[in-house]
Amino acid sequence: MEQKKRQNKSGFTLVELLVVLVILMVIGTIAVQNFSGEEDKAKVKAAKSSFTQIETALERFKLDMGRYPTEEEGLVVLLQPPEADAENWAGKYLAKPKHIVDPWGHDYIYVVPGPNNEPYEIKTLGADAAEGGEKFNADLSSVDE
Repeated sequence: MEQKKRQNKSGFTLVELLVVLVILMVIGTIAVQNFSGEEDKAKVKAAKSSFTQIETALERFKLDMGRYPTEEEGLVVLLQPPEADAENWAGKYLAKPKHIVDPWGHDYIYVVPGPNNEPYEIKTLGADAAEGGEKFNADLSSVDE
């Protein structure tokens, strides 16, 4: 009798492929759950960091102009000279227009005078751009630091 040659077939069965696919889906789900919200956390940190940059620019503006910007002038005056008394303006006090925009794409709100006898307040309404809110929709303020 002739011995039948056994042929070793290499490859994966459908069941093996499905098991691997299920494992990858479970790992993907865990990874998404662990990293969801990280972008929002980063935006909150960026907003708080921007408060510091803007406050530094406001202090430099005050040194040159002898006053803080008015609420009507807003934070734009840190990028371009005011119409009224531009002779002492030594800006740009901020490098780019994006510095007066919060991480969610809305302009920072500049309030004069600020609460608690502060000369000003810089704030953002958070991700939802509406007053109040919780977590990433919460309002952030330079005076709350």
